[in-house]
Amino acid sequence: MINKAGKYKPPQKIQEWKNDVPDGELYGAYISDDQKVWCTSGRFSHSSGAISTSWSGFMSGELNELVVKTMGQDVFNEITSYLKQQNT
Repeated sequence: MINKAGKYKPPQKIQEWKNDVPDGELYGAYISDDQKVWCTSGRFSHSSGAISTSWSGFMSGELNELVVKTMGQDVFNEITSYLKQQNT
């Protein structure tokens, strides 16, 4: 995003969830102010990954299965509820 002064402003997290599996993977999901939903995985940089979609893409099914699988149904419901409140 470019701010009013013409400088790049990185997206900010609006909501964030983490699922830290003991002796396993670290998963995350977050909603950013550039209208994206992110799903991340990895404890170390060499095994990290991130994927995103737009808010409307998430509401139409993109990343839904991945979020439920890695973060659980409750987090999926919270993300969906937040996005519905934003009228997406």
